[in-house]
Amino acid sequence: MVKNILTDYISFVKDFETLIRKQYKLSDDQRVMPGMDSPYGKKGEIENYTYWFHGSGCSLEADGIECHYDYYIHDITFTLWSFKQFIITHPRYKNELLLTDQYLELELYKLVESKQLFWKIDGGVVWQVYHYKD
Repeated sequence: MVKNILTDYISFVKDFETLIRKQYKLSDDQRVMPGMDSPYGKKGEIENYTYWFHGSGCSLEADGIECHYDYYIHDITFTLWSFKQFIITHPRYKNELLLTDQYLELELYKLVESKQLFWKIDGGVVWQVYHYKD
């Protein structure tokens, strides 16, 4: 089940990024992050998404679902907290009582072990941050 939730989480982010890319004619290799020359603001709305870029990440809300994520180069990174926020605000998953932090950590660890997810490593330090690579 956690793998399915992860797929939905990543799709949520990618669907938002696709809308931004299409609206502002960005290429696939451009990061979707506002900068001084960015055509979109730090906060805004596009279709059913409300977004807020902050630091190295973004917070999204669409149809009551919250999604928080960060970037590491061109990849998506996230913490257990941000993954859990997605779950508890998602109508398909919010009533799943078995999705405790301990259970989620174990299942995400299994995805790391199977190389479907990775730990974020920066400056030789392994962070307790999940790293999704396309």
